[in-house]
Amino acid sequence: MRRTSYLTFAGRFTFCLLPRRSAPSRRLLVAAHRAVPAAARTTPPIACCGGGLPPAGVSENPKPAMGTSSLQKTCRLVFSLGVALVSLAACAHADEFSKTVRYSVRMFSNGTLFIDTRTGDLHVEGWDAPRLEIEAEKVVRAGSKAKADPLYDVVGIALEGRDKEIHLSTRYPRRRLWRPFRGESKYSVNFRIKMPYDANLSIKCVNGDVRVFGITGREQLQVNYGDVEVNIPDAYQLRELDAHAWLGYVQSDLQGMDHDSAGVRQGLAFWNPQGKQAIRVRVRMGGVWVYSDYSGVDWGY
Repeated sequence: MRRTSYLTFAGRFTFCLLPRRSAPSRRLLVAAHRAVPAAARTTPPIACCGGGLPPAGVSENPKPAMGTSSLQKTCRLVFSLGVALVSLAACAHADEFSKTVRYSVRMFSNGTLFIDTRTGDLHVEGWDAPRLEIEAEKVVRAGSKAKADPLYDVVGIALEGRDKEIHLSTRYPRRRLWRPFRGESKYSVNFRIKMPYDANLSIKCVNGDVRVFGITGREQLQVNYGDVEVNIPDAYQLRELDAHAWLGYVQSDLQGMDHDSAGVRQGLAFWNPQGKQAIRVRVRMGGVWVYSDYSGVDWGY
């Protein structure tokens, strides 16, 4: 059991603009970021934008007398603080409980694994075995273990196919039109997967971090909100690399492709007609880290 920590979209926006140097340092920043309550995650404008904005509470012009608009702003601020305090109080009483299930199915080296998940992290590793091994950790947030037990069945895990084509997906309750996201923050599924190293991989993830290493087959990775870390086992066998982040960072330490940038519409492209592997990464808000060596990297598992 562990305390609930929430990574808000505002937090991702601030964090994705920070300079990235290495995967371990990135994870340290993530850990430090998640350790702070959501209401306390504020970044001074000068640190995020590099501009000359005055500090909070300081105005270049004399403060006018409070009128109707100022009173409305004050009311909105008080209301927002009240909502934040209520949210923090609710989060303080929510703990995380987890349950792990395992799956195994035969998979050929030229097969393709399709993953479609909504919330949770994915860790995919290539190995030299004609088999797909999946360890799924269901995480629910509740006030007690007794309340958490029935929540494990709310989110389903579907594994279909074998050999050449396998589909793995998470299935959440049907959304209601008037409250489409109600209760979804209570559930997440984290996956740790081992698959044939020379098989193909396709991932669609709404909210979560994706880590892939040891795969020499074709990779298509799409994440809405989160970070993607991709290992290149053999850079000389890389035929195509097409990585883009709509808002965030793109970083690489590959020889001849050193890249480190952050902002809007960041990208990295590479083409080698003599190679075999093709990798395509799309991130809406977050970042992409492409590297060649993962020995000595602590993945936290």
